[in-house]
Amino acid sequence: MSAEASSAQEDDESKLPFKARLKLWWDGYELKQPVKQLEVAESDEPPEDEGPPTVQGWAISRQKSVVTLFGDGMTRCIPDAVKTRLTTPMGMNKTMSVAEIGSGLGGFAHWVVDQHEAYVDAYESDEELANASREMTKMAGMTRYIKYHHCDFEDFKPKLKSANVAYASEALFCVKNKQDCFNKLHGMMKPEGQFMMSDYMLDGASLDDPALKEWLAVEPIEPTMVDVQQVRQMLTNAGFEVSIAEDTTEEYKANVLKAFADYAAATSRGADSGHLHAWVLKEGELWTARVKAMEAGVLKVFRIYARVPAEII
Repeated sequence: MSAEASSAQEDDESKLPFKARLKLWWDGYELKQPVKQLEVAESDEPPEDEGPPTVQGWAISRQKSVVTLFGDGMTRCIPDAVKTRLTTPMGMNKTMSVAEIGSGLGGFAHWVVDQHEAYVDAYESDEELANASREMTKMAGMTRYIKYHHCDFEDFKPKLKSANVAYASEALFCVKNKQDCFNKLHGMMKPEGQFMMSDYMLDGASLDDPALKEWLAVEPIEPTMVDVQQVRQMLTNAGFEVSIAEDTTEEYKANVLKAFADYAAATSRGADSGHLHAWVLKEGELWTARVKAMEAGVLKVFRIYARVPAEII
């Protein structure tokens, strides 16, 4: 076999599926090692000194548990059909500069690249998630398309006029100074830029409602809840034109329940989640509280579309 052929064979061996490469990275392997020397362990042992399951912070096992529930790179329940509805109205294409607000583990950004070949600036407030996303994006061969930024949404400083479109999904409900954040989002938009967000909001409910207080008490980061009409007004104050404010609570709740039902069905058929099962259960407690607040009618999920109006010359 020629040297060129041998080199080509080694390159082919290195092109593992993304899931396999992700697992190797999570298990601590250096992917620059020859693939033939690596084996994906059947058992999934917990990292040392990680402690008991928790939703405080983003331990490796928590990252793995939410991916088990919601799909590759996903920290929240955003199925592909929902991703499509969040992005399609903006006419996203490969000529656009895209910004994701609250990128988690990068799953949504990867989907945008796959679907639209767009370039994405991904902003994430949790440093652990931002660092993990960079590694996974490198493994997926997408570093040309996605750039991650660790940021503080309370003091958001994106590049001015850097995005044609921006989207955010359950990323801003814990931000205290929402008006300032929306102002900065408007500033990052190019002329006639578009912004789509989906988030937890109130719709006439009182902050003193016992059902709301019960949910707020279990969130790992304290939410700052406002009414959907307040969000609309803040976006308008920032300079956006708001044309869609759609209540998607029932669909959102159904998607969350389906994710956990699918996990339960898989484990009942013998799929082994190993030590992650306890982490999934802990994650389930958080999502149960969210769904319970939705069922009580005090917590809603709204999808809001806004755009920068055309300049009058």
